[in-house]
Amino acid sequence: MVDIDAIAVYDSGEIQYYILYLSSESFNDTSIIQMLMTDNSNYSTAEGIHVGTSIKEAEQIYGKASLSYNVNNESREYVKFANQPFSNIYFRAISNNDGFAGIYEQAIQEYNETGIFQDDGTINLIEIVDNN
Repeated sequence: MVDIDAIAVYDSGEIQYYILYLSSESFNDTSIIQMLMTDNSNYSTAEGIHVGTSIKEAEQIYGKASLSYNVNNESREYVKFANQPFSNIYFRAISNNDGFAGIYEQAIQEYNETGIFQDDGTINLIEIVDNN
């Protein structure tokens, strides 16, 4: 990701998660971890949402989904749920059809948002960010 570097954390040869940090800063043994990201389906929220969970299934647990992307944020698509328990958990979405899980009706703007998504839309990554 632009402006973000990552350190992969392995166990038994498999990446478990990534420690993310700003590219403009160095990361060492005394650094404070402020961002984690995983694409490993072995990790889930307390409610069982993990990489590979369909957006439809996550909606049943967390409420209505709202998908968005910003062209100035590398067009990374995120999905937020009306009743998700923590504001510092970010779910990235994907679809096998065209990459975006969301169906965006208007012409591309800087910021794009929708509540409509592809049937095959899933959670692709989970990020946890210390917003303090």
